[in-house]
Amino acid sequence: MVRGAGARGNNFRLAALESFSGGLNLRSDQFNLAPNESPDLLNVAVDPRGGIRMRDGVDRRNVTPLSADVKGLWGFHTGSGTNAVMANYGTKVAYSTSSNFTDLTGITARTAGSRVYGMTMNDVAYGVSYDKPSFKWNGSAAADLGSTFDGTTGNFPQAQYVAFWNNFAWAANTFEGATAHKSRVRWSNANAPEQWGEASIDADYVDIDLGEHGDYITGLASFGDRLLVFKSNSTYAIFGYDSDSFQVQLQSASVGMIPLSTPAVTPNGVFFWAAEEGIYLYNGQQFVYLFSKLQPAIDDGRITFVNPPQLAWGDNKLFVSLDWTVDGATTRRTLIYDPTIGESGAWTMTDIDAGPMFSYRPPNGRASVLAGCVANTGSVVDVEDEQNRTSDRYTGSTETHIASHFVTPWMTGNDPITPKRWGKPRFITLAESTITMPVQVYKNYDKAEQAMTFDVNITGRSSTSEWDTAKWDDSDSTSAYYAAWDAISRDLVADVIRLPTLGTALSISLRVNGPSTNNHWEVNAMAFTYNPRRLR
Repeated sequence: MVRGAGARGNNFRLAALESFSGGLNLRSDQFNLAPNESPDLLNVAVDPRGGIRMRDGVDRRNVTPLSADVKGLWGFHTGSGTNAVMANYGTKVAYSTSSNFTDLTGITARTAGSRVYGMTMNDVAYGVSYDKPSFKWNGSAAADLGSTFDGTTGNFPQAQYVAFWNNFAWAANTFEGATAHKSRVRWSNANAPEQWGEASIDADYVDIDLGEHGDYITGLASFGDRLLVFKSNSTYAIFGYDSDSFQVQLQSASVGMIPLSTPAVTPNGVFFWAAEEGIYLYNGQQFVYLFSKLQPAIDDGRITFVNPPQLAWGDNKLFVSLDWTVDGATTRRTLIYDPTIGESGAWTMTDIDAGPMFSYRPPNGRASVLAGCVANTGSVVDVEDEQNRTSDRYTGSTETHIASHFVTPWMTGNDPITPKRWGKPRFITLAESTITMPVQVYKNYDKAEQAMTFDVNITGRSSTSEWDTAKWDDSDSTSAYYAAWDAISRDLVADVIRLPTLGTALSISLRVNGPSTNNHWEVNAMAFTYNPRRLR
C-alpha cells in the first residue's frame, strides 16, 4: 500500500507490507493478490497480529519406530486416569501410554495396509477394520468381538467406521455374514456397546439411500445433538434419543466426504474433505466452502489422492495432511488453517510428514495433535509440540532442518505500468540468535528470472535475565532470605534493517528464505521507498 510522501519531494513514495495475515493464496493472478497474501510460502506461521515467522518443529512420540506405516490413530481415556494412544500398523494394533508402542495380543491380525477406526466407550477401547473381527481393549487385555455377528445377534458388527454418540455405539458400512452393507448404520443397545440386535428390539439399523447413485458411507462424526453420516456425495444426520425416535435427515444432496479420511469435530462445526473439492465446514445449519484460495492445487494436479487427506483440530487451528506433487514427485504436505485471522481465516503450508492425525486430549493434560508419518515409516509425531523447537525430530535423536520461505505479492506502488526507482528496503525483524536470511528479488512480473540477491543479517536479541544477581538479604548467607531474585526474561527487541537499493522496475517481489541454521526468525513488516519515473 502507498503510505504517503516523504522528504525527497513530491515524487517520493513509501510502499509498506505491514501484515502477512492473508496467508497463502494460489487462486489470484499476479495482479490481484492482496498486499497481505503470498503466492508461495512454506514452513511459516502467521501471527494473529500480522507478522510471519518460522513454524515450530515437530517431535517424535515413539523413540523406536514401528515396523510399518501407521494407518490409524485414536485416543483411549478411562475414568481411573489411564490414557493411551492407539495405532494400527501392518497387521498389528498397538498402544502407547508415554513413548514407545506395545502390540496388543489376543486379537486377529489385521489385513496389511488396512485402516482401523476406533472409539472409547465405558472405559473400553473398540476398534473396527471391516474385513476382520472387531476388537476391544480395556487397558490391560484385548479380545476379538463380533466374529459371529450375522445381522440379528452378536456383540459387535464388523464395520469400516465406528463412533460413540448419545450413549450408543455406532457402526457404519458393515460386513454381516458374507454380505457387505455399504449404506448401513447400526447402533448398539443403550450404554451397552457389546450388545447388538437383541430380539426385544425391532430394528437396530437403517440403510441410508441404499444404492443411490452408487453412493456409500465414508465416515461418521458425533456433533452435538446429531450423528453425521457422510457418504461419497451426500451428507445425512441422525437425530433422536433411542431406537423408537432415531430418524435420518438429509443435510446435503451434493456434498459428501472422501473415503478413509477423518473429519475434525470442533465446538463450532465439523471440518471434512469433500470428494476432490477440498475443505468444507458444516456448522449445523449450512456447508461453508473454505478451500477457494487453494483450489488451483486440486485443479492442476498438485494435490493427489493416493493417500486420502486427513484432518485434525488443535490449538484452535485445522491441520490437513495430504499428498502434494513437487517437480513431478509426490511428497507430503500439511496445510494449516487458522479461522481466527482476518475475515475468512488464513492458510499456510508446511512440509510436516503426517498421515492419519487426531487431537489427543488426555484429561487434565495438554491437548496436542498427533500424526502417524508417511515418509518416516512407523513414527508418530506431536505436531503441536509447544516446546519451541527449531528443528523437526521424527526418529530417535535425528534433527531435521526446517527449510522455510515466503514470497511477497508483486508490489507496484498502485501503478502497474510506470517504471520506478526502488530504494533501500527496510525490514522489521526478530530473532533469538544472529542469523542470515537470503533474499531473492524478482522484477517486472517475471518469476523465472532472478534480478538480484542480498542477505538480511539479523543480530540476535536473546532474552536476558534482569533479576538474577540482587539478593533479598545479603547480611547473612545462611538466612532464609539470602537468595537471588528469580530470572525474568526481557522481551525480544526488534531490529530495523536497511538493505541494498533494488534498482528500477515496474514491480518487485521478494522471496525471503529462512536461515540454513536451526534458528527461529520473524518478520513483522517491510517498507520500500520508490520514485516513479516518467512514462515514455
